Amino acid sequence: MKRVASALLLVLLLAGGLATAGPTEEEKIEAVIAAVIDAYRAGDYTAMGQYYAPDVSIVPGDYNPPLVGWSVAEGRYRQIHSNLSGVELIRDNTRITRRGNFAWAVYQWRFAGMLGKEGVAAVGHTTLLLEKRHGRWIIVHNHTSALMPPRPPEKPAPGAP
Repeated sequence: MKRVASALLLVLLLAGGLATAGPTEEEKIEAVIAAVIDAYRAGDYTAMGQYYAPDVSIVPGDYNPPLVGWSVAEGRYRQIHSNLSGVELIRDNTRITRRGNFAWAVYQWRFAGMLGKEGVAAVGHTTLLLEKRHGRWIIVHNHTSALMPPRPPEKPAPGAP
């Protein structure tokens, strides 16, 4: 009877330990990405900045020069967002790879919103490089590429077959 009780106690202790293991590192990284996108949608760059390193480098998707430092990037985000409303950003096909205290995440995105009274939309890819500093994952590099919209088919010249 003692063996059965001991075995049952061991199973309960192991099960309790598994239940409190907490999120994996990849789940923590996913949470960072989700929080950044939620903050971007809301235009809350103070919240967004919690997830970026002060020395972050950012390659914007609009062919402007790279931005270095969160304070520079935050100013640019605020400037762009001041004319936007109804922002929607959908993330798809996220892949996270981790090697020790470094990780990278790649994903596709779809953007829509209003720029003044005009609707705007874009699609693209983002690659984030994250580093675990002081026990938390932060973005140290962000490279975003906006894809060119497909060109409409050319109209045939009059009289062309």
